[in-house]
Amino acid sequence: MSLILKILSVALLHMAFFAAYPETGPLGNYYLGVSLLIWSVFVTFVNTSTKLVKLVSGALGLAVNLAVFALMAVAVAATMPQRDKTSVLEKLQARRFPDEDILRSGLLRFGVKLDANMKSGMKGLDSEVNKAVKKLKEDNGQ
Repeated sequence: MSLILKILSVALLHMAFFAAYPETGPLGNYYLGVSLLIWSVFVTFVNTSTKLVKLVSGALGLAVNLAVFALMAVAVAATMPQRDKTSVLEKLQARRFPDEDILRSGLLRFGVKLDANMKSGMKGLDSEVNKAVKKLKEDNGQ
């Protein structure tokens, strides 16, 4: 079960980078697929050695897992293609973080419409609040 969670974490990390820095150009989708495959295989191999290390020390096994994910984050940030030919790692070092509009367009790549989801959530919240206020008025009036 922990291997499945690690592979899902690999996918989540890739999606976070692609949502935060969506200007990957025409090769971005290919990069995402190949990178996901390579890092998933790497995490699978490291997982077996980590289990052996955990027999000696649980903290050491955790340190190995954290080191692998840190290495993956740096590698993805350094190699992810960008249209402006500046790597994500250089952008992070220059403190050029994504703003709200960039995140919105990045999430749109994965089919998440942030504005539509927020509006429908707010409508649902408003109706629930109105129901609760109406019920409170009825309870206090009786």
